[in-house]
Amino acid sequence: MIMRYKAAAIVIALVLASSLACSSAEEQPESAAPVAEAAVETAGAAPEGATYPAPGTGVLLFTIGMHIEPLGATVSSLAGGGGAVGQGAGAAQGANAGQGTSAAAGQGANAAQGAAAQSNKPANYNNQQFFQRHVQDILTLTGMVERHGGSMTIQAQTPFTSVAASSGNTILADLAARGHEIGLHFHEDAHLGKNTDSLPPETWCAVMKEEIALLQQASGLGSGDIRYWSGGNLYPNLLAAASCAGLDVNSDWKNPKEQSTVAELIGNHPWRPAGSSNGNDVSQFARHDANGLVVFLPEGQYGRGDFASMRRSQSAGGDEAYFEFLKQSLMDSLAAVDPDKVNVFHFTVHPGEFKGSVQDPFAVIERFLTEVVDPLVASGQVEWATLSEMADTFAGWERTHPGEDPKA
Repeated sequence: MIMRYKAAAIVIALVLASSLACSSAEEQPESAAPVAEAAVETAGAAPEGATYPAPGTGVLLFTIGMHIEPLGATVSSLAGGGGAVGQGAGAAQGANAGQGTSAAAGQGANAAQGAAAQSNKPANYNNQQFFQRHVQDILTLTGMVERHGGSMTIQAQTPFTSVAASSGNTILADLAARGHEIGLHFHEDAHLGKNTDSLPPETWCAVMKEEIALLQQASGLGSGDIRYWSGGNLYPNLLAAASCAGLDVNSDWKNPKEQSTVAELIGNHPWRPAGSSNGNDVSQFARHDANGLVVFLPEGQYGRGDFASMRRSQSAGGDEAYFEFLKQSLMDSLAAVDPDKVNVFHFTVHPGEFKGSVQDPFAVIERFLTEVVDPLVASGQVEWATLSEMADTFAGWERTHPGEDPKA
């Protein structure tokens, strides 16, 4: 586990609405101001009594994230949808909803569709057989990570969360109790509809809060326990909306239209974005603002921009070739470690991905952990940490490096 020292809570001042703007073309609407103001009490500050690894050790913090897709989702009634969140859905909508928003959304949906096809039923978490199959996949993988001394950040959304809550399935509560982080994976078009960019940040905030409430119901976690989210990358008011919803840690940025991550967001060191992205313009998002309400975690030193989407690409050469690429990316990240900064690396999977044979499920991940990660942990070069623990580590670094730009 990560090395720790005591640090008091950091109180972050409210950012003016203009500091969340990416450019004059994406200025916050006046309606966004109350959203940002509502966020100041809950976001951007380290939790009271938080502990952090000692800075300057030259360690690379590592984890595996998991995105649970919105298979079977419906648009929230808060955004004009025709029903309660997570109830009912067509097969096509469930399989394709929000494909643009996750770090590997299409790949996650394809993996789910392949599993569902075996039973001739749609990929839909409202189908208990399909839901239970993915529950078992998640338990298998998290158990494997635990045996290697690690913990994951599991990012879920409806209808997985609503089905877990309504059916009494305790998987998210059990994982939280075992030390895994529970976060939000937010496919905006699955929950907000097709015209997401035209919606005000208040609507985004309300629907994000709705999703978080279902995460809390399914996991037993309380207010403020769910801090991390992925998704909504191109929305010009994303940071204001997420902060309003009580979220303060973000990663897995990818342009869904191009299925790639821009070079400005690839690296080892976390920062606080000065503003949201405006489509593919990340000039403000990539700039550090010490008063920013959100900590962004780059995924590591990946040598190609499509690293998130290539995992299921035929041109990638299959699972073995992809994990060889991950190994090289991890080694490149180790080579780029700055002993006086916080250094992070992670990759993301989906339930049902990289499963291999029935006799030896997830063998490729087991080998990667055994042959690559375990020796690095044993040597002290790599330490396991959830994504929010990485962000808290960065907050601790900020206390000892006031005024320093982590990207400098």
